[in-house]
Amino acid sequence: MTEPLPMSESVADTPGRRLSSSLTFFYKFVFPTIWIAVFAAGTASMFATPDAWHGNGDVREIRWGFLAATLLGGSLFWFACMRNKQVVLDLDRKVFSISNYRRTIEVPIRDVESVSGSLLVNPELIWLRFRRPTEFGSKIVFMPRMRFFHGFTRHPMVEELRALVANPANHA
Repeated sequence: MTEPLPMSESVADTPGRRLSSSLTFFYKFVFPTIWIAVFAAGTASMFATPDAWHGNGDVREIRWGFLAATLLGGSLFWFACMRNKQVVLDLDRKVFSISNYRRTIEVPIRDVESVSGSLLVNPELIWLRFRRPTEFGSKIVFMPRMRFFHGFTRHPMVEELRALVANPANHA
């Protein structure tokens, strides 16, 4: 078993151990917004003013590829980044505090049905599936602290959370 992550400043004034990465805000809002805006503006200009583009070929030949890349990239950002939540574990109260940066909910540990993690995705993702729907749905995704050179393994926090959820002592 890996050593637990250190305590950190709480999210949304919630005491406990922060499970989500400090880069969650950047990956949820900043990076996707900039990438999509720049790529979409460039792609739109290829359709609106193709004669303004100068280079080795006619932009009309590649603009559909850029449109597909913009749509695919936006979808990937939705999947991997924009759905991310901030998660804090409060073991004293036996709850997860989950925030989307607008509101925060609390879910008792006993209400977590399963924990799963991504493979070969960067940033790594962890899903919490609940026994009953919450304000954020029946499952949430968050990005744990980044690690480098993880190879073909799930983030160690996945096993740690699985053990936590499976422990009957946490179901009080």
